[in-house]
Amino acid sequence: KWLQFGNYAAVSFITVCLTSLFLTLNKEEDKIATRYIGGDGLNADIVELPDGTQVCLGSKTVFYYENDYGKRQRTVYLEGEAYFIVAKQKDKPFIVKTKEQNIEALGTKFNVTAYASDSLLTTTLLEGVVRLTTDNISHQAVLRPNQQFIYNRNTHLTDIKKVDAKQFTAWTTGYYYFPEQSLEAMLYRLSHVYGVQFTVESEALNKRTFTGTFYRGQSIKDIMEIINLSIPIKYKIDDHHITVSEI
Repeated sequence: KWLQFGNYAAVSFITVCLTSLFLTLNKEEDKIATRYIGGDGLNADIVELPDGTQVCLGSKTVFYYENDYGKRQRTVYLEGEAYFIVAKQKDKPFIVKTKEQNIEALGTKFNVTAYASDSLLTTTLLEGVVRLTTDNISHQAVLRPNQQFIYNRNTHLTDIKKVDAKQFTAWTTGYYYFPEQSLEAMLYRLSHVYGVQFTVESEALNKRTFTGTFYRGQSIKDIMEIINLSIPIKYKIDDHHITVSEI
């Protein structure tokens, strides 16, 4: 009987634990006002928030905000890429939260690339001022127009450089600009845009640089041929996997 009682107690305990977990998960989901997943077309999906802020969503991007958005501050959550045109409300800061970073702005235009699988977290500012607080970095960074902040998740190193910010938001109209980027960084970006996985069979090839502009309407085969004109490569497309090697 004691053994039977113990089995009942164990089952009851597990049931209570699972119920508690289910309720906790439900409460977390209840906080979310709206969740968006988008950016699979030729142009970016555009979301307008309750305060008039506009958000352009990149490919395979997850974006959401909670029910208390706009009460004391305006906080949104991002995994992927988004271009923000923030409505001005001086008394309510606008904050973008990614896995390792908070990006705070009052009224401004900026682009954030923060895919979970990428080693680089990048913020590019067009107008206004943004303040960045990053995990593992003791000091905050402040960006001015046409500056780009890059955080390497693997090395925890940061860099701020001068760029033409408009080139980094051309993706909202279907164009992807790559200014002197390594093949590795470029293929990272293309993997999100086209939903493919790349394997590069040469570390030296990964470090080769490329400058160019692609249109989202081009096929991935067309783009690989364009890359081949600048960086001689061999490539094999197998469904959603592309193997790249040296000639």
